[in-house]
Amino acid sequence: MKQTRTESEEKRSLADTQIDGFRFFQAGEEQSGRGCVLQIFPATPQAEMFRLNSRRTLIGRELSCDIALDDNAVSRTHAAIEQEDSGYSVIDLGSRNGTFVDDKLLRDRRRLKGGEHIRLGGTILKFMASMDEESQYHAVVHELMTRDPLTSAFNRSYLMSMLEKLLARCQFTHQKLSVIMMDIDYFKKVNDSWGHLVGDEVLRVFSERIRNVLRSGDALCRLGGEEFVLISERTELQDAVRIAERIRLTVSSTPFSTQAGPVEITCSVGVMTVDESDRGTVDDLLSRADKHMYAAKAAGRNCVRSPLND
Repeated sequence: MKQTRTESEEKRSLADTQIDGFRFFQAGEEQSGRGCVLQIFPATPQAEMFRLNSRRTLIGRELSCDIALDDNAVSRTHAAIEQEDSGYSVIDLGSRNGTFVDDKLLRDRRRLKGGEHIRLGGTILKFMASMDEESQYHAVVHELMTRDPLTSAFNRSYLMSMLEKLLARCQFTHQKLSVIMMDIDYFKKVNDSWGHLVGDEVLRVFSERIRNVLRSGDALCRLGGEEFVLISERTELQDAVRIAERIRLTVSSTPFSTQAGPVEITCSVGVMTVDESDRGTVDDLLSRADKHMYAAKAAGRNCVRSPLND
């Protein structure tokens, strides 16, 4: 009997895609000379690699900076990396504690060649002029530290860290922040009926399907088990509800193809939106989204609930 391929085998996994996986640059950008900087100290799972997308990248403690560093020894607007026709240069912006390049105090504009360590306060950034083997390596390591290995969605550690940053930024920018919490309905029944391998397939396909309806900038995270959270910046409640409904429909519209055969899957979705007037914590935000998700469960599952239903 010929074995058919499952849905998760037929589609590329998130780790194989350019936008959400291990490829840090888009196709063709490796040859464009576009640089990046990586925070190498403190070395934490939340340390980020920043693409230098604009002519001037501002670095400082202010949340409005392109690279905002949570370091009290860093000035509000500390330094900048400027892209020129022939490469990149770094300048200090009159910082209190100075900017150091390879442990030398920066007094004038310094041309960057690649591989330099830029120290601001207690934070060290490494500049990479292009997507060479070393920067590709760092990109892969960063992905491994921040991604859930089964679904390639961002992991819980990344979720909590990112929400903390975005809540603080929300106070500064006066923009809305929405979270969409999703739980696969009757997932325990899937594991009990067909085993955990099929359950893992369902989790992978669930993540892949959601990816197909995400907007640029939205971040899908696995909170744990069969629960996922979508972070959506600058999104009004009504728009977040529409996104949630798209997710619900793309999950339920077609059975999941697995090694055990087609499996009908639905999800219950809760939506919560906050703005600068909200002084709650990350736990508060997730708890309120969770409350609406369980309201969807109580309403019969396979539906979306939000403050619009209150």
